[in-house]
Amino acid sequence: MAYSPTRLAILLGLVLCGLALVALADESLFRPWLTAAILATAALVIDALLIPRGAVLGLVRKLPAEVGVGAPMTQTLNLSNLGTARLHGQLLDILPPSFEGERAPLSFALAPDEAMAWDASLSATDRGQFSLEHATAVVRGPLRLMRRVIRLSAPATVCAIPGIEVLHSNQLILKAAQDADAGISRSRGIGRGGEFESLAPYVPGDPPQSVDWKAFARTGQLAVRRYVPERRRNIMLACDAGRLMGARVGGRRKVDLALQALVKVAAAALHRGDLVGLMIFDGSIRAMVPPRGGGGQLARIVRASLGVSSAHTETAFTSAFVHMNHALSRRSLVVLATDFDNVASGWELQRNLAQIGRRHFALVAAMRDPVYHEILRRPVTGTPDAYRQLAALTLMEERQEILNRIHATGVYLVDAEPAELDVPLLNLYGRIVAGGKL
Repeated sequence: MAYSPTRLAILLGLVLCGLALVALADESLFRPWLTAAILATAALVIDALLIPRGAVLGLVRKLPAEVGVGAPMTQTLNLSNLGTARLHGQLLDILPPSFEGERAPLSFALAPDEAMAWDASLSATDRGQFSLEHATAVVRGPLRLMRRVIRLSAPATVCAIPGIEVLHSNQLILKAAQDADAGISRSRGIGRGGEFESLAPYVPGDPPQSVDWKAFARTGQLAVRRYVPERRRNIMLACDAGRLMGARVGGRRKVDLALQALVKVAAAALHRGDLVGLMIFDGSIRAMVPPRGGGGQLARIVRASLGVSSAHTETAFTSAFVHMNHALSRRSLVVLATDFDNVASGWELQRNLAQIGRRHFALVAAMRDPVYHEILRRPVTGTPDAYRQLAALTLMEERQEILNRIHATGVYLVDAEPAELDVPLLNLYGRIVAGGKL
């Protein structure tokens, strides 16, 4: 609790100071000035005494428990007058730096036992758990000369998690599954190597080993067994959380956008009946969720990123892939979201993908940084602009060369801007699993 003068009181003090200079020049004005100063001081003291003391205000904050990174959320502040006098003032909320939203003071005028509520639209630009503890109320005296600053406790906790909206919405899960199935029919075949689907009449050219002799004994007609690819495939999602993935694109970090796209892949895969896991790594393994199926697995995958903070360390692909290879007991589809900015890290990525490809299928989601294209679109007005564009072109060519070599080894590849990654990644995942190679 602290008292301080208002702007009106400060203006009154400046006026008295100006009159003091005039009184020094004319002694006949000293007594009127002294009287005015005494009255002003008395008014300040009286106004301060008239401001209610003690716990005169109560504040309740309401926030959702979980929200997606960058997704809008509504905060409700409910301020109530617990005293016996009418209160005027302003409420200033204290928000974390990672929150975007209106921060202007909220004016209030409350009679005893009266309350006011405000709704504000906020969004968290970073992943993590945020605790909002306090707000500040500034209560003015009835003469508006003095004010009292009151710190109000209003605790609330909200977790910002990439992809959490998919976990809470069946429609988003179905949308992810539809994007994975877009334009693709399930791959069917005759013979073994998948789940049995149905019997079909034998036609010349069908392999003899596919004939169902038991059906022939019952019906007297040749029939072959048709199969669809096995449904319970192993899908391992891997997200790079290193230095480059901590850069912001459109106000959000690339790692959060990557996790949001991977969550949609997990939702589509689990909806199909696959086993899905997640690994988050930078210089070390930060989170590991082994591949499993069932309804609770999506929640485990979504919330695994909550405890991973940005460390801004270089990415170590080799140790991460070795750890993942040991954790996978069967042939899997490895979906990696990553980025690199130099030939050395690109070569390390290519070498490890080639090693993984000996046992598993690999799909790389390369997070293209839009800043290079923005530089190329700018007009060249001088030598610095020309050198800047030359550097951007060089980096883009080196990156594309690495991606071409990765693709040439049989690795599936998606190269997209972070905010546009989810749909092409889901489409490619759908084509891979429909091909029946897993």
